[in-house]
Amino acid sequence: MKQMKIGVFADTHVGRCIPRAVGELRRRAYRHAFTQAVNIFIKEGVDCLIHAGDMFEKRSMTPEESVFVKDELQRLADSAYDVHCKHVTMFAIRGNHDGTPENNALDYIKHPLAEYLKIIGDEALQGKDEAEVRNGLLLIGVSYHPYISRKFEEIKPSIKRAFEHESRLKILLVHNFISGHHQIPPGVPVHNCLDVGDLKDLKADLIIAGHHHNRKESEIGDRTVLLTPGATEAIDLSDEGSYGVYILEGKNSTRFVSMKPLHEIHNIKVDSQQTTRPSEWFVDKAAEEVSVYASSVQARDKEAILRVLLLGLTDGDPYEIERSLAPRLGKMKGSLSKILHTEVVNRVEDIRQQAIPITASRAGVTSEILTLLGNMSQDAAKIVEEVSMALDERASQTTGLLTASDRLPFVNRWINILEKVEATG
Repeated sequence: MKQMKIGVFADTHVGRCIPRAVGELRRRAYRHAFTQAVNIFIKEGVDCLIHAGDMFEKRSMTPEESVFVKDELQRLADSAYDVHCKHVTMFAIRGNHDGTPENNALDYIKHPLAEYLKIIGDEALQGKDEAEVRNGLLLIGVSYHPYISRKFEEIKPSIKRAFEHESRLKILLVHNFISGHHQIPPGVPVHNCLDVGDLKDLKADLIIAGHHHNRKESEIGDRTVLLTPGATEAIDLSDEGSYGVYILEGKNSTRFVSMKPLHEIHNIKVDSQQTTRPSEWFVDKAAEEVSVYASSVQARDKEAILRVLLLGLTDGDPYEIERSLAPRLGKMKGSLSKILHTEVVNRVEDIRQQAIPITASRAGVTSEILTLLGNMSQDAAKIVEEVSMALDERASQTTGLLTASDRLPFVNRWINILEKVEATG
């Protein structure tokens, strides 16, 4: 029997518009990347498509962007039938930027005629059997969960039972960081991560993990391949790639196909390397390196977005660096015509000010506080979990906070908990 060809991508973030100064340019870039990915899948003639979460940026996406994604997936389905006379099956799980189980952006792209598209992963979080078995493929999806460490422990037995089914290729699809595989960003609490040890005895052939934006392949346990596709476009200006999709052909064939971003993202770092420098030194070095890079993109006729990161120590006023650098870059305006946006990130420290070390993470402090609530600590932890999900879903783009009406139910539950704690002494 012919080997199934599977297209894999993740973290497409259609609708993202950060930084705001070039928000519409960024929207275009994510749509451009999505179209490139679909073009690759059409060219490769894939039989199956897997998206590992964060298809959208729900908080800032527009209705037009949901229509765009729906049309692109339909284009893939139509092409497969017209050119290869076959039906493509598509699977997607919900990432943290796709919304909540109750208000999932992936619901926007489902419609009765799109029988080829299956949204999976939320039922598995409830411990239900949601395994998809198609043409020798057994696929189980687990959507994003802010407390995945605890949740996965609860649902792991049902996942292991599902993988006992005989299939040529068994895949687990997740959207959380995996400790021991990913480089976990600072400040991410342990409860928000899976661990490689949680995955070794599942008897899966392949584990596909979205959420981390840098692609990576590794092998764990008994020849289980752990694959992170990475993002299809820079999610933040600190990202520089590479970006693309994967083509899978069986258990032992994973092929990365790179894509060129619409705009080049470039980072310039000016660092005094713990040597104390005057503010003018940072200004001169930054202006010099920006000029060199501007000449490069001009010669290559490539539009770019530039991020200038300033690090180190000064005996002057760190804020003077930005005030002086802005007019220097302004005088270079003609040579910067190919640079669409320049973002300056100033992390230079004044040696005359004493830094206050941070000794505990937010998650650690939260956990410590909740233990003071005794028997009510589990109920309180549940509120913290739900608030986190509500912030992802409904926080104001201006303030980052919930509205008063959204906050009120949580406030009332907190009052109820505190009253019970007080009543029990």
